Amino acid sequence: MTNRRKRRRKRLFYELVLLAVVLVFVVGFSFRGSGDNIAAAVEKQGPPEMVPTLDWVPQPKQSMKGSTFADSIVQKEQELQQQESNQKIVYLTFDDGPTADAPKLLDTLDQFGAKATFFMLAPHIKEHPEVVKRMVEEGYAVGLHGVTHDASKFYRTKESPLHEMQEDQAVLEEVTGVKSTLIRTPYGSIPYMLDSYRKVMEAHGFQMWDWHIDSQDWNTSGNVFVSNVINGILRMEASGKHPIILLHDRAQTIQYLPKLLKWLNDNHYVTKSLDESMDAYNFKCENRCRPYGH
Repeated sequence: MTNRRKRRRKRLFYELVLLAVVLVFVVGFSFRGSGDNIAAAVEKQGPPEMVPTLDWVPQPKQSMKGSTFADSIVQKEQELQQQESNQKIVYLTFDDGPTADAPKLLDTLDQFGAKATFFMLAPHIKEHPEVVKRMVEEGYAVGLHGVTHDASKFYRTKESPLHEMQEDQAVLEEVTGVKSTLIRTPYGSIPYMLDSYRKVMEAHGFQMWDWHIDSQDWNTSGNVFVSNVINGILRMEASGKHPIILLHDRAQTIQYLPKLLKWLNDNHYVTKSLDESMDAYNFKCENRCRPYGH
């Protein structure tokens, strides 16, 4: 009886081993049939809830502070900051557009590898949406200039500048998908942008930009504005400031713009766009502001 039990147990053991081998073969074959295409398997089953890890994989340190690698990163950042501070940077800004001449303006800027910022009016954005889309696609900065460009309407109350900029912002966002907070008020912030008006704009997240150099391209003939800009840049050079230059999207400006851009390139100036990470530059009231009409 004892020997029979032993034989029975031995046979049962071999049967279990054989069954296990068969199961392994069947499962493996099924997996090969449906799982050779990994993309199909992932699509069918979805991504794993957790990425598997191996115990022996070394874990990164929580902080690299004080390490040689961290010190080299800091040193590189300082070198880049120093390099930028040593660059001769100018910011070209164009108001009142986009006009029908804006494509030619972009072509001219592209020809010289120049960057710029465009402060645009809502009605003009609606008239020329394709060129505004092109501005965004080519990496130019787009900002807001209001709706009416009529001082009697724009500066009527402390809420009227806000309403015009919000409308302009909505139009620009609808056309390009960009929600810009960069603004330039018509004719600049002095003298009609009272401190109370400014607080309203700041409370709604708008950044108001004026300029260092007025090219006077809006009231001079020929290429006089080019000399105005060059002289203004040379005067500012000693101060170490990066000048913001006021220009306009208009045919005559575009006609003579290559002369200015060539001078900038020949004298190693770098043109950049304004952006929302910068501290906005604007004129301060300092007892110079007054309500419109007074």
